[in-house]
Amino acid sequence: MVVVAGLSGESYDVDAEPFYAAGTRSVQYLCRDPRGQQRLYKMFRTPATSPNDIERARQVMLIGRQTVVNAEAAGATGQPAEAINWPIDVIVHDGMLAGVVLPLIPMDYLLPDGRPRTLDQLWSTPSQTASYFRAGLAVRLCDIVRVLEERQLVHGDLSPRNVLSHASAPLAYVIDTAGLMPADAAYDRYKDRYDLATLIYRTLFLDAGTAAPGMPWQPGAGFPADLDPRLRALFDRAFGNGGFGPDARPSAAEWDDTLRATYLTPDGTNYVPETLAVLDRHTGRLPMGGPQSAPAMPTVAMTSPQAWTGATPQQPVGYSTGPQQYSTGPQYLDAPPPGNSNTGLKVILGVLLVVLVIAISVGAVVLTGKHSKNDAIVTSTVTTPPTTTTTVPPTTTPALDKSTLNQQATDKTPFTADALLPSTFTDSKGVVFTRTSSGAKDCIASNMSQNVKTALQNNKCQQMMTGVYFNPDQTILLSIEVFTFPSDTESSAVYTGLKGANQTWDVWCPTDGVGASVCKANLDTMFAATYSSWGRQQYRYLYESYALYVNLVQDSSLEPNLDAPAHTIINNVGPDNYWK
Repeated sequence: MVVVAGLSGESYDVDAEPFYAAGTRSVQYLCRDPRGQQRLYKMFRTPATSPNDIERARQVMLIGRQTVVNAEAAGATGQPAEAINWPIDVIVHDGMLAGVVLPLIPMDYLLPDGRPRTLDQLWSTPSQTASYFRAGLAVRLCDIVRVLEERQLVHGDLSPRNVLSHASAPLAYVIDTAGLMPADAAYDRYKDRYDLATLIYRTLFLDAGTAAPGMPWQPGAGFPADLDPRLRALFDRAFGNGGFGPDARPSAAEWDDTLRATYLTPDGTNYVPETLAVLDRHTGRLPMGGPQSAPAMPTVAMTSPQAWTGATPQQPVGYSTGPQQYSTGPQYLDAPPPGNSNTGLKVILGVLLVVLVIAISVGAVVLTGKHSKNDAIVTSTVTTPPTTTTTVPPTTTPALDKSTLNQQATDKTPFTADALLPSTFTDSKGVVFTRTSSGAKDCIASNMSQNVKTALQNNKCQQMMTGVYFNPDQTILLSIEVFTFPSDTESSAVYTGLKGANQTWDVWCPTDGVGASVCKANLDTMFAATYSSWGRQQYRYLYESYALYVNLVQDSSLEPNLDAPAHTIINNVGPDNYWK
């Protein structure tokens, strides 16, 4: 048995014999983490040597680890981010990227013999190709790819063999993620959009299409004459009909919104029989509810984990070999009652969207010796300002019982920058501050003081959303951190436990442009700079702010100018920003 160490700080006991060695680019081994959880070590046959490749892999790992470890520890939420086989650790040996560590594929996405339940197999399974099932699955595919897009990540090979379908519900699971990379570093940043369009087309119309050697895949059976024109317009853009270029291909968000508008009622609780009937006619099936329609899908309870059976050594890597600690969530559409084409289909498919933008840490310096409103000492970490993404706000805001925000199980606030951080706010001196960048990070950063790390870890900190704001003349930088916990018990324990103690937290700056100099300044200069810092605990959240002048001025008379935004922001972030 071999032991390999990951960049996360964890080590893995790796089996001596390959679990699956047939890949041309990797050899895969079963391994176990320090808690005995079975994982998969994907060792590259040709290690990557570029520092940029290693850093990109590390950033993807941070997102994946946060998603997977949280789901295993606290239970799955059903969000589409959990339906991605994320890398959860990166193995670097002798300065080279040797491989990645992955979770095992959930059992519900495997056939009885242990082989992956790939999407192309679904298309030939009559019991799972009813129109309602295909429409629901297409929506779920968009939800998953939307997660990647809004994190500015490209998969690069969203083929039918890399998308798995659930055994009985219109849910999907994306694998082969070792090559995930930022869109701006991808060879073709629009390839995922083309691949998604082909998956949607084949799923809706059960059409294998055509793929001449060296040519892009194209639809084979055309489109229904009565297909919703909004969908047809998206397909035309995706496949280049009418002279559209690659940059015009629809995003996953566009597909998601249009598919929902086409096949679901406005409140999202029912299917639309008339649009499903278009699919039935095109594929040669009778409208749903007819005597020869596909069998109704049974209701499947997926709110708790199900026991997994062991895989045999002959099964290829990625197959389940032990119990999984979380399910992939209960969000799917139930089947229509047989013989009733006018009865709506109740759903428990919510708006499954995680908008997380990568903020890449490239260095750190320590800022100490200053008094703050929460007696905190902060560190400064350089981050890359992410590409701005926009989340469409809800059209209606339901009445909110704020006690629901105290528990993860009842808190429905999305973990997105737009939900947790205002785009602008006005401080107590009347100055408007505008958010210029944001990003999701691991709760525990290497440059935090040990007492902060211990408090966050012991109280099961789940996620951290960071944001950077500037005043109109860009002379003041304001950094904010929003931490989430399972309940208000944990967030309160961190706040009260650290109150009055010396603490080291992170401050976020742009890598380039205005504000970058703050985090790149030498330590002595930063020691002397005037600043203001505040902390607050609310519901199951914890907030930390920090404000200072970009030129690191030393003038205590200017402290009120920093105190105003640092204090105001902590009263404007968190779930109240979303629900108000």
